[in-house]
Amino acid sequence: MRNQIDLLATVTVLGVLEQAYFALQVIYARRKYKISPPNTTGHPEFERIFRAQANCSEYFPIFISLLWVAGIFFHQGMAAACGLLYLYTRFKYFQGYTVATQGRL
Repeated sequence: MRNQIDLLATVTVLGVLEQAYFALQVIYARRKYKISPPNTTGHPEFERIFRAQANCSEYFPIFISLLWVAGIFFHQGMAAACGLLYLYTRFKYFQGYTVATQGRL
């Protein structure tokens, strides 16, 4: 059984590490702009980082659920590959969202 879920578990751990990275970016932005929790407004750069992290966190449970269902009931390798692609695009999304609006256009 273990060899049937190795790839899924690896992608899951990478996803959790990515979420931790996003959360750390919010912590660093809070310190940089001196915004104490639970405040979620302040400097525009902080707000973009906070919103990007929140957007990514909102979809993480759906991602994990679909990853495991697809991996167990269909094909582990294909599900893991799609999961890695999703994690990469979420990382690029986070990087892009944190850039000033003028820089994104």
